[in-house]
Amino acid sequence: MKNFFKSSRFSLRHAFLFIAILSILRLIYLLFIPITPQEAYYWYYIQHPALSYFDHPPMAAYSIGLGTLIFGNTVFGVKVMAVIWFAGINFLFLQTLWLIFLMYKPQLSTEELGSYSFFGLILFNLSIFTHLYANTMVPDAPLLYFWILTLHFFLKFIQTRERKWWFWMGLALGLGMVSKYTMIAIVPALFTALLLKKDLRRYLITPYPYLMLLIMLIIFSPVILWNAQHHWASFGFQFTHRAEKLKPFTTKYIVQLFFSQLFILTPLLFGFLVDFIVRLFKNRFRELIPNILFLSGFFIIGGFVYISLKSLVKMNWLLPGYLGWILGAVLLFITQKGSINKWIKAGGYFSVFLLIVAYLILLIPNMPLGEGNTWSGWKDASRKIYRLQQEMGGRKKTFIFANSYKSASLLKFYLPDHQDTYAQNIYGRPALQFDIWDTPDSLRGKNALYVFDDRKEYKNDLRFVKQYFDTVFVKRRFEYRFLNRWHTRTIYCYEARNYHGRP
Repeated sequence: MKNFFKSSRFSLRHAFLFIAILSILRLIYLLFIPITPQEAYYWYYIQHPALSYFDHPPMAAYSIGLGTLIFGNTVFGVKVMAVIWFAGINFLFLQTLWLIFLMYKPQLSTEELGSYSFFGLILFNLSIFTHLYANTMVPDAPLLYFWILTLHFFLKFIQTRERKWWFWMGLALGLGMVSKYTMIAIVPALFTALLLKKDLRRYLITPYPYLMLLIMLIIFSPVILWNAQHHWASFGFQFTHRAEKLKPFTTKYIVQLFFSQLFILTPLLFGFLVDFIVRLFKNRFRELIPNILFLSGFFIIGGFVYISLKSLVKMNWLLPGYLGWILGAVLLFITQKGSINKWIKAGGYFSVFLLIVAYLILLIPNMPLGEGNTWSGWKDASRKIYRLQQEMGGRKKTFIFANSYKSASLLKFYLPDHQDTYAQNIYGRPALQFDIWDTPDSLRGKNALYVFDDRKEYKNDLRFVKQYFDTVFVKRRFEYRFLNRWHTRTIYCYEARNYHGRP
């Protein structure tokens, strides 16, 4: 291991250059890929600026708003801030890794620090999630940034014991909460970490940790205000609604979670995290810095693993917790003389292979991925649906709606005039943020084009739609195939006459 790093001779300059080149390549990549349904949905958010939204706090929408303000309502404009957020995440990961090496082994030379930190940065970027969410502007990108920023400030406090870091932590926590509600899971980690040593426990009886929480709440208060004005809709959806979905104990979801984490981390990084936990147990959790890094992820990872025994847990929900664990894995692997053996090298090559495949998937038109392909066909179908609408008298006489918030958002984004589209709220079914926007009375008496595709996630709701119109019948069907052979997607377009409106 020592010989490997001596022969490498990497420095911080190499790491910064790596981040810069990676970011530039990602920006170029954005010019050639489609928008995803979730991004279209958050883009729709910012067309109606608000303090918050039904599914999530507003940071993702604000990020998209900034990108489209500069680059227009284009795929690049929607996605560009994801690249910026992840450039910041990479920089913070590198800076935090340097910091924990200094705190753990202060005798390390600058050359060793540079080489070890660069190794950690490369390992971090051999995971799927660091690339998936660097090219997709969803709430996870700013969440991960403010999570590692909060952890960095906490470690700076541990290093210096300066009170100012509590105020910086409050700022980072507040902005993280404005990104995604799961940011709250790092708070018990910080307070638990203070219990690890006697000289840290005394800070629990000082005002500073509580001032940190106050600052967080002040920054988060616009989201609370929006919820208060909308019958606590977002809090109810994310917490009460999900709690009601919990089922009796089952192994189905935890098995799904295991394989989703194996994929999104790659077997290489997953193995490093297992090694980190094993080394902690061998050390009997005696060392402060590794324990803090472990705690930073324990509550969110442990919490969602528990929930997976009763309900579906999406693969991205655990991601913030992995940041501290990856830092800890690199720290203990290097300082305890772990060796880069044939298995780690094979894992590195396999990770690169997976990343190449992942990047190609979005570049190849109509890739047949079953339910996994959520984007193909919508750009072409939207333009054809727009022409059908024009033949039916244009938007003054005909409106467009879909059977899901995702489809409706993709239609709005790809329609040439970006006109408002509607979702299940048209026919009285729950439609998330579309319920907040509601349906204008001006739609009554108009004809409509009802659009849906053959993905299993959202069913064809014709039985409900027919209750709101005089007649509903098939207008067109758009088929999309890979290499004109393998089925990718079918998008159906129905004509619906004389909308009755909602009671």
